[in-house]
Amino acid sequence: MRPKPSVLREIVGLYRAAGWWEKRDDPARIRGMVAGSHCFLVAWEGAAAVGMGRALSDRTNDGYIQDVFVRPELRGRGVGAALVRRLARRLRADGLGWIGLIAADGAWPFYARLGFHRMERHDPMRYG
Repeated sequence: MRPKPSVLREIVGLYRAAGWWEKRDDPARIRGMVAGSHCFLVAWEGAAAVGMGRALSDRTNDGYIQDVFVRPELRGRGVGAALVRRLARRLRADGLGWIGLIAADGAWPFYARLGFHRMERHDPMRYG
């Protein structure tokens, strides 16, 4: 999928609002992230993007949900839950049996209400 320039601007705005993107970064990079995702969802309120989430996968067995974000002033309305549920349904529908994510600090209760659980004896890690 290649998002229209107006959609790309809205997605860049969400990444910046989340603190995951700097003004100097190239929006073409987000275009590649959208295209390389298993699926990428944007929640809209009128012409404004208010939330997003994406899933990555090997398209055979494992899927990962990431970059779930809802603008702070719109949280608590079910937007984030709807995004996560749709992403998980899509991954399951595409035959993926294992779906994981790394919750931001303090966000695990949100994901637990949606059916995710902490993995005992596992630690999220990042290279570099």
